[in-house]
Amino acid sequence: MEENKQTVNWFVRIMIIALSIMLGAMVLYKFVAISPEGEISAGVVSFICLILVLVLSEAFDSFSIGKMISISREVKKKEKEVSKLELQNSQLLSQLIAISNNQSQHQQHTNIYGDYHTVSTVQKATDQEVEDKQTAEASITTPPAVENGGAVAGPAIVRTDWRRAEEIALNKYVQQKKIDPLKVISDAKLVNHFEGVDPISKSNYIYDAYIRDTDSETFVEIKNERVFSPILRDRIYVLLSKINYYRNSKRVDAHLDLVIMKIPGEEPSRFYSDTRFFESFSPAIASGLLNVVLIEFSADEAATLRE
Repeated sequence: MEENKQTVNWFVRIMIIALSIMLGAMVLYKFVAISPEGEISAGVVSFICLILVLVLSEAFDSFSIGKMISISREVKKKEKEVSKLELQNSQLLSQLIAISNNQSQHQQHTNIYGDYHTVSTVQKATDQEVEDKQTAEASITTPPAVENGGAVAGPAIVRTDWRRAEEIALNKYVQQKKIDPLKVISDAKLVNHFEGVDPISKSNYIYDAYIRDTDSETFVEIKNERVFSPILRDRIYVLLSKINYYRNSKRVDAHLDLVIMKIPGEEPSRFYSDTRFFESFSPAIASGLLNVVLIEFSADEAATLRE
């Protein structure tokens, strides 16, 4: 294949030679004749560079000083971009390490305490579970009979049907709150999906009722004034603790309504009038985790409960 030969422009070549000789003479005069002799100034260096460019111009296909300046500017711009990317890369690496550490800690927490965000559900308690709860509460609510040689001393003891009292109180509570009865689940329990999360207990505590609304979930515990005691305070604490686990795991507005029955003829416990009983739960009351609801019985309603 025949190569294209570049045409030599002798006029341009002669002009380049002449200009190079003139510039070289100027540099030599500056270097030798002007005091101080032998000084290499910035002007001398610039002239030498210009001579070098003129001499080598024949070897360039194209040459532009403007392009050299543009290239220099692009190099500085790229250096700034590289520095910025290195900074971003360092920040991303730090975030990645932090996320990895958090994930590792969460995995360790899951291995030790279980998955805190496990889905929890509410179900109706079985008949046996309800019976066990009633038996446990009866030992606290019902006073023991006074025995004398195997026979009960004194007049016949009048007992209150507390199971019936709780049913009436629940109906009055539903009417007072204007709740749809179909939304009420009596004797509800939290299914034990908290196993491993609660490091103390895995018991499924039974609530007297559970109500689920569109934007909230309510657990109901019904008590009468006479059973208030340190034991009841501990039980309420446990019930609130379970609801708090449930609330945080499902991210819902769940709370406990403590319904207090005021029944004529029933003397309240001295702990009920003690302000310290409810002051101990002031954080739960302030956060909305605990609400106290009073339900008053009429004299006729109270009479139907006597045995």
